[in-house]
Amino acid sequence: MKTNFSIYRLVILLVVITFSMPNYAQNGQKKKMLKDKIEAQKIAYITNELSLTATEAQQFWPIYNEFSDKNEELMKAYRKNNMEDKVTNSETISDKEALEMADEQIIQAQQILDLRKKYHIEFKKVLPPKKLLKLYQAEKEFKKFLLKEIKERREDRREDRMKR
Repeated sequence: MKTNFSIYRLVILLVVITFSMPNYAQNGQKKKMLKDKIEAQKIAYITNELSLTATEAQQFWPIYNEFSDKNEELMKAYRKNNMEDKVTNSETISDKEALEMADEQIIQAQQILDLRKKYHIEFKKVLPPKKLLKLYQAEKEFKKFLLKEIKERREDRREDRMKR
């Protein structure tokens, strides 16, 4: 239990360090800092929700980080293609091109699912079933939390602009 508490303290320390980073960085640095901040929050959230033992954490995090990196690559490609699809006017392309674009979306969705299935097997090797289920629930809850934060910040900015 003491090692679990130490891991939790380490995660909290990472979050504090991330929050205390200077706000004067340039745009690219700001994006990286924001991404790092969100990642630290996600790590802290998942660690807290799963109550990982030291052994579980040692085995779990390298696998989860690898999964996250590969998932991020696939999502970037998916978003890029999705943006290109939005730019393409569906009225001006041929049926063949439209079908190719639709097929590509299905292929990319399947790649994401295949990755999740592959890492589901890996997670089962290091996490007990209840913690595995908690992992998936924690990921969903963290996404909800993040979306809520983004929405609230946008509303706050909108209100600030209206006050000026």
